[in-house]
Amino acid sequence: MGRVAIVSSMVILAAVISSITSYQVKPANYAKLIEKQKKFDEAFEKEFYVEHTKYVETGEQSERLQEMFEHIRQEPDMFRMEMDNHPLPYLTAECTACRALVTTYLTYRRVLGWDRDRIALQAASTCETLNILTPPNCLKIVNKNIDILLYIIDNRPSLTAQTICGIIFQSGTCVLEDPAFLNWSINVQPGGRPITASKTSPNRGASDLKIIHITDVHYDPHYRTGYNAVCGEPCCCREGQGIPANPADGAGEWGDYRDCDSPWKAVEDAVRAAARQHPDAAYVYYTGDIIDHGVWETTVAGNIVSMTRTYQLFRDVFGSKPVYNVLGNHENNPTNVFAPSYITQSEFSAKWLYDFSADQWSTWLPTASQQTIRQGGFYTVLVRPGFRIIGMNNNDAYTFNWWILYDPAYLQAQLQWVHDTLLQAEAAGEKVHILAHIPIGAGTSYRTWARQYRRILDRFWDVITAHFHGHTHADEFNVFYSLANPQHAISAGFNGGGTVPFSNYNPNYVVYYVNPQTYDVTDFESWYFSLTEANQNPNRNPIWMQLYSFSRDFQLSNVSPASLDGLVRRFASNPAELRRYWEFKVKRGDPFIAAGCDGDCLLNHLCQIVTNEANDDTKCNALAAIFRNLDDELFNEEK
Repeated sequence: MGRVAIVSSMVILAAVISSITSYQVKPANYAKLIEKQKKFDEAFEKEFYVEHTKYVETGEQSERLQEMFEHIRQEPDMFRMEMDNHPLPYLTAECTACRALVTTYLTYRRVLGWDRDRIALQAASTCETLNILTPPNCLKIVNKNIDILLYIIDNRPSLTAQTICGIIFQSGTCVLEDPAFLNWSINVQPGGRPITASKTSPNRGASDLKIIHITDVHYDPHYRTGYNAVCGEPCCCREGQGIPANPADGAGEWGDYRDCDSPWKAVEDAVRAAARQHPDAAYVYYTGDIIDHGVWETTVAGNIVSMTRTYQLFRDVFGSKPVYNVLGNHENNPTNVFAPSYITQSEFSAKWLYDFSADQWSTWLPTASQQTIRQGGFYTVLVRPGFRIIGMNNNDAYTFNWWILYDPAYLQAQLQWVHDTLLQAEAAGEKVHILAHIPIGAGTSYRTWARQYRRILDRFWDVITAHFHGHTHADEFNVFYSLANPQHAISAGFNGGGTVPFSNYNPNYVVYYVNPQTYDVTDFESWYFSLTEANQNPNRNPIWMQLYSFSRDFQLSNVSPASLDGLVRRFASNPAELRRYWEFKVKRGDPFIAAGCDGDCLLNHLCQIVTNEANDDTKCNALAAIFRNLDDELFNEEK
C-alpha cells in the first residue's frame, strides 16, 4: 500500500493496514537496484512537485500527473497488509510515493504557508485520487490526524522527507540517515551470565503450568451479518456499507475472511471456548487490539465502550483467574499514535487511555502497577515467587506512531524502565515473561528501538524466558539471536495469532505449557475453527479443534531457543516441513490455502522467523543460501 503524503498516506494508509507480516528477501543485485532507484526517486520527487503545483493552481490534472499518480497507486489488497509483507516492487513504489508527496506537502506548509484546512482538503483529495477510502471517509481520517502531524512538522523545522520516509520504511531508498534518530541509547548495566551457546530449556512435564493466550479480537460494533463484505474499503461488513446485490458478497454469521472484523458473538464464543476447553489454565495473556479497523470513524467514547465490554467478558468468563493485558496499536484514538507523557494537550495526549486501562486492569494487577500504567501504559507484576511479568507498551516504537518524528529519544524512558526492572528481577532470582503487542524486531518496529532492546536481551537473556506478541493475526514464532554472538539463539517470541479473521485467517488462540520452576515455555498448541464451516452452519456455535501441538507435530523434545533454531535450519533444508509451518501460521485459512505459497513466499516466511531488527539480513541470508539450492522450481524469479 502506498504510504503517501504528509497526511494522506502517512495517515490513511498506515492507519488502515492490517497486520500479516512476512519478510521480503532481497535479490543478489539489490544494492545496484537501489542505486538506480535513488536516481529515479530524486527525479520523480522534483517532477511531482512541479506537476502537482500546476494542478493546485489550475484545478486540472495534467496527463503526466495522472501517470505519476498511477505509478504510486497500489492494488487494493495492499491496504490490509503490514508493510513487511508487500512485495519488493510495491515497497519500491511506496517509497517513491512517500518521498514525492511528503516533499510536496512540506513545501506547501513551510514555504507557501498553507493553513490547516487547505492542507486537509488537498490531502483528502489525494486519498480520493488513490482510491484509498470513499471521499467522506478520506476527509474523516485526515481530520483525525492532521493536527498532530502539523504540530510535529511546525515544531521540528529540520524534519525532512528523507527522515520521515526513512522512519516509516526503514528500507530501500527510504533509509534513515539522520543521526538524531539513529544514535540515542539506553544505559545497560554490565554483568549477567555470558552467552556461550544457544539457550536450552526443560521438556514438557506433567506439572507444567498452562497459560491461555488470546489476542486481537478486533470487536466491530458495526458488524452486521449479510452486509457488504466486498465494500471497496479497507474494512467491510459494516452497517453503513449496505446489503450487496449478490448474497455471496454478504458478511458471514461468525465473521468473514474478506477484510472484516469480529461480531460480538464471535468474540464471546472465542473467549468462552478457551475457558471451557482449558479450565485448568493458571493465567490468561491478552496482547492487545480490541478495537476495530474502521479507523476513520473511531472515537474515544466508542473505544471505551468496546474495551469495557471486552474486559467485562474476561471477568465474567475467567472469574478469579488473572488476565494480563497489554495495549494494541488500535486502542488509542487516532489509531497508532502514542504521544510522549510530557505532551499534555488533551487533543494529543493518550492519558485518557492510560487512566482507563489502569482502572480496568486493577481487577488483575496490584496497586503498585498503577503509576507506570497511568504514565505510559506499561507495568510489571510479580505473579508468584520467582515469576514476574513485564507488560510493555511497544506501540510507541511502531513506525506509524507519528510522535517518533517529534522526539525519537522519548522511547528511551520505557526501555530504561524495562532494563531496570529486569536488573531488579535478576537480583531477586526471578524469571520474566515479556508481553508486547507488536512483535519485537518486526520490520515496523523502529530500528533504533529494536537495536536497544537487543542490547537488553543480550544482558538479560537468562532472566527473560519468553516473549508473547499479537498484532500480525498470524500463528507464528520468532527466534532471537544474540547481538554480540549471532550464532547463539537466546530467546523466543510466541504470537497468539488472533480470534479475528481479518484478513483470510481462521480464528484461533494458543495454550502454552510452562515449567513451574524455570518458567520456560516447554510446548504450545493452537486451537481454531474453520470459518467456512461455521458460516455454513450459522445456527450453532463454531466447532473448535486443535490446529497443532507444536513439539508433537514437528518432533521436538522441547521448544527452547536452541530447539527452535534447529527447527528453523530444518525448515531451510526441508520445504515440505516449512510449508506445513506456513499452513499452521495462516491457520489453514481457506483463501490462503487456495492461493498457495511458492518458494519465494516460503523463504520470506522462513526469514521472518529469524529477523530481529529491520535491515539485519544476516540470519536470513544464511538460510536463503541453503533454501535456494534445493530446487530452482520452487521459485518464480528468473535465475
